Amino acid sequence: MNDLVKNILGNSGADKASITTEDGVAAAEAVTKLSHERGIECALAGGIAMHLYGFTRATTDVDMLASKPLGLEVKRNLSFGGEGYTIKVGAKEITVDWIIRDDEIAEIYTAALTDAKEMTNGVKLVTPEWLTIMKKLADRGKDQIDLLWLLRRPGLVDRKLVEQHIRRIFGKGAYWPLRDMEGVYLEADLLKAKDERDEGTR
Repeated sequence: MNDLVKNILGNSGADKASITTEDGVAAAEAVTKLSHERGIECALAGGIAMHLYGFTRATTDVDMLASKPLGLEVKRNLSFGGEGYTIKVGAKEITVDWIIRDDEIAEIYTAALTDAKEMTNGVKLVTPEWLTIMKKLADRGKDQIDLLWLLRRPGLVDRKLVEQHIRRIFGKGAYWPLRDMEGVYLEADLLKAKDERDEGTR
């Protein structure tokens, strides 16, 4: 993790070990299998989703959007809706946040779950467009880093589709969210241009 990321994230999660992409995906596969058996919809989001899109920043847990509780032993209740579980992956214990939002942005998470795409391992993955919207709304330090990375990655995020999603959710109230996104796009484009200049000088 570079110094810029450390400064933005501070000591958040410093007492927990980071997990690998492989362990995170294995935990997602395990809970997805259980969810299928119980008729529950779920999809991978968060840091491990970012890993799969190409940005392997440190993460300490697996975030899954879900339609219902999974019925496992609850280790903690999530303040915005959902439960925390612990899943065994080999000899390791992986924390899984099972997100069932019950707050003012629950509709966005439900839409992201509905539109998630199934991978070859059977796990559904939240699309980069919905991940972009979710990261903008969360707006923590790590979410800002993720958001700008997603928007700088060539060909990853369809901005017109992001706009369609925002209009679909917010309706007549979409003006301000769309205006906020324009500012983020500008920042991402400036960073992308800097990346390209730096690459050209090597």
